[in-house]
Amino acid sequence: MLAVRADLRRPAAAFVSARIAHLVYETAGLSPRTIYGWRLTIAGLGDSTLARRWRAAPEQATPTRWRRQERAHLTFAADTVSARVFVVRLARGEALRWQLRRPSDDTPVLYATLEYRAEAADTWQTLARLSADDQPHRRVIEHAGDYRFVFQPELLAAVRADWAAAAGGSIPMPVKGARSRDIGGGFGVPRDGGARRHEGVDIFAGRGTPVVAVVDGRVSRRTGGLGGEAIFLSGGFGQPSYYYAHLDRFAVADGARVERGEVIGYVGNSGNAAGGPTHLHFGIYAGGGAIDPAAFIRPMPRLPALANRTTDNG
Repeated sequence: MLAVRADLRRPAAAFVSARIAHLVYETAGLSPRTIYGWRLTIAGLGDSTLARRWRAAPEQATPTRWRRQERAHLTFAADTVSARVFVVRLARGEALRWQLRRPSDDTPVLYATLEYRAEAADTWQTLARLSADDQPHRRVIEHAGDYRFVFQPELLAAVRADWAAAAGGSIPMPVKGARSRDIGGGFGVPRDGGARRHEGVDIFAGRGTPVVAVVDGRVSRRTGGLGGEAIFLSGGFGQPSYYYAHLDRFAVADGARVERGEVIGYVGNSGNAAGGPTHLHFGIYAGGGAIDPAAFIRPMPRLPALANRTTDNG
């Protein structure tokens, strides 16, 4: 069927390409810079002073730490050996976006990678090779830790590039019109005298405020118990489930397929929230249990404009 259906071939090819990249970068630990280092060795330059300086440049560079947005005009001279490094600390559930542009007449190789270091680790692991296609790219963070962008040209190469990145939430706010200031009742807070812990966040809003699907998926309605009128939204096999509790009423039928952004219910105070302020209890569940939703629903990342200094005419 793949030989006939172009609409199936493209996703299949993308999946295979992603798996190969996973094997090369994440499993084998081979970065484009590592492979270039091998090429230098094969050429008989591996032990030269220049090659040693080139290998050490990313770790010797002073990293720029950033949080929500960052951009840079990258310039590398042919007579220098250097690297530029930009580091951001991210939580599980955040989204990272980036864009890289180079002038079309710039032919030397620029090694540009996204790398990850776990909170207790000393070494960096290559996750992706950045493409200078002037298009926005996105990655949802699965593991908390430090992430860095590393830019380094091949030896004796003059290179220019413009880069921008942004970090933020990976799913929309589930309550229409709500902001970060409307969130209370944090994840893990003791409840019922310490008998249980809060497995989500509370987003306060007026009764009847629309509640929306944060992903495409299927609705499973629940009535009764601590959550009162509640919905589990499943994004599919292997994906998290999203829990909406204390609703005033439902907007969709049980088992309905919904699209991201579609209204599925309305804020209330049903269940054990009866008599209290109206709010949505929002939880996220994956294979290991409840996940703190706070990072997921931060404001979505917005890329800053590129410096626009890498045009063909300089």
